[in-house]
Amino acid sequence: MESQITTNFWGQDSDKAFRYLYDKYASTLRYFSAKYVDDDATIEDVVQDAFLNLWEKRNEFKTESTIKAYLYKIVRSFSVDTIRRRNIANRYAEKIVLEKEDQEFFLENIVESEVFQMIQTVFNELSPSCREVYQLSLHGKSHEEISQLLDISINTVKKHKNNANHYMRERLKHVLSILLYI
Repeated sequence: MESQITTNFWGQDSDKAFRYLYDKYASTLRYFSAKYVDDDATIEDVVQDAFLNLWEKRNEFKTESTIKAYLYKIVRSFSVDTIRRRNIANRYAEKIVLEKEDQEFFLENIVESEVFQMIQTVFNELSPSCREVYQLSLHGKSHEEISQLLDISINTVKKHKNNANHYMRERLKHVLSILLYI
């Protein structure tokens, strides 16, 4: 076949010439593509696409050396394009995930803020004495400490806390149901 190369590589039998090129260069081109792409199936696709591209443009090439140069060039181009497409797809997927996470974070913050406001509203509905006892309790004060600070009995402290808990639980039960559903 080498003698035909000097005149017109493709000669009378393009199919036979193509098979010759494929048999001679496919393995080398796979190895070359593997320098860019790490997936065997993608490498195979790149090489197949390169040969398909060559077949479609076969009349533009007259010598084996120009065909060989073209195959290397096109395999490199297809390999790099594959990397670019993957990077774009990965960035797009990452962006979607980040946007979804950001949206979820945004919604969680809204829900948390709304729940806080509801609790604050109900807390402010408590009687001043209940609210004061409850607030001191939330700051870690014991019954005895609250009793001494406010100059009230321990039983009164317990009663205020119990009343506050009961009132807030009753007023916020629908919020608790919603939060459990979420």
